[in-house]
Amino acid sequence: MIFIAIIIYALFNLMPKLILKQKYKQLEQHFSWKIPIMKLSGLVLSILLAFLLTFGATISSKNRFIENKNAIYGLEFNNVLEEIGFRDSMKIISINNEEVRRVTDILKDILLSGGEIEVIVEEDGIQSKITISESDIVSIINSSDSRPIIPIMYGSNGENKIIVSTEDYKFSDVLFNYRMLWKQAIKLINPFLTSAQEQGGFVGISMIKSLKGYLFVLSLNLLVIGMINLLPLPGFSIGNVLISLIENLRKKTYNKRKKRIFGWVSIFLVVLIYVISLL
Repeated sequence: MIFIAIIIYALFNLMPKLILKQKYKQLEQHFSWKIPIMKLSGLVLSILLAFLLTFGATISSKNRFIENKNAIYGLEFNNVLEEIGFRDSMKIISINNEEVRRVTDILKDILLSGGEIEVIVEEDGIQSKITISESDIVSIINSSDSRPIIPIMYGSNGENKIIVSTEDYKFSDVLFNYRMLWKQAIKLINPFLTSAQEQGGFVGISMIKSLKGYLFVLSLNLLVIGMINLLPLPGFSIGNVLISLIENLRKKTYNKRKKRIFGWVSIFLVVLIYVISLL
């Protein structure tokens, strides 16, 4: 998916040249201030397309969820959460003294709270407290399980009395998903971030097998490409804009061959630094 995002970015970046053709060259020759602006086309349009894809992926489907109060048989937890202290059939009453509306909100509230988290749980009618540390949150994020918390759908007698609610997604849900993708993109391009608060949001990219999942992943990759191009270095959008501004001020262009070389060297060094930081 990252290669598709790169191709889209490259096409957006070339769009002014492809549309204007000869007029673009004339603007370059006359050192028009429109050129630096047009060099932002790849960056701006990539970020805009990421938002539109997030909007379409969110609004096009119905939100099916189980209210936390309706999880009458309790919840199932993955191994990481069990090591923290949760046990299957437990019910979660509150997180940091705040009631949880939906089962799907439990993980989100834990990951976004920050600091030490107090979770009130109920088992066999008896309430107790589980404390989650920042290192525990990092373990949850790094868990390979796509659904670490799920409601138990059937009772011991095999009956299913769980009520599943359905509602339309709102624009606020679009903004929330976009914000989570943005945070996840920051996490991906900055491998030095280690604390739980810096890990970003927990987006449902586990839906990779659905069209909605692919749209979210493409949006995430477009944001990653966009953020990388904020670097003020040759070869990246902001760097190319700065070079263009300098050329306009001095009314003289730099050698195109040298600009290409410096651009590719910058890209290579950024990728190299990133790879080394991961080792």
